[in-house]
Amino acid sequence: MTGKEDTERCTKILALLPRFIENDFTVEESAEILEHLSKCPACQAEYESMKRLLNTLEDMPSIGVPRSFKDAVMRHLPPSKEAGDS
Repeated sequence: MTGKEDTERCTKILALLPRFIENDFTVEESAEILEHLSKCPACQAEYESMKRLLNTLEDMPSIGVPRSFKDAVMRHLPPSKEAGDS
């Protein structure tokens, strides 16, 4: 592959990493991504970084949101189609 092809491949793989981390691919697609990660230290580092970030976020405690906050947010959202259909 040329440098441009490598760059394009890395760009594609990096865009797929969030779905890959969530196991949102077939076995064949996952194998293709794993093969690239095994040969590309830059993409492998990005993959590890994303996994660490997700693990950190998952370990954070949930916090409650006051009902008044939810109501304020909902007032600023456009009405849903379902609400108009009833």
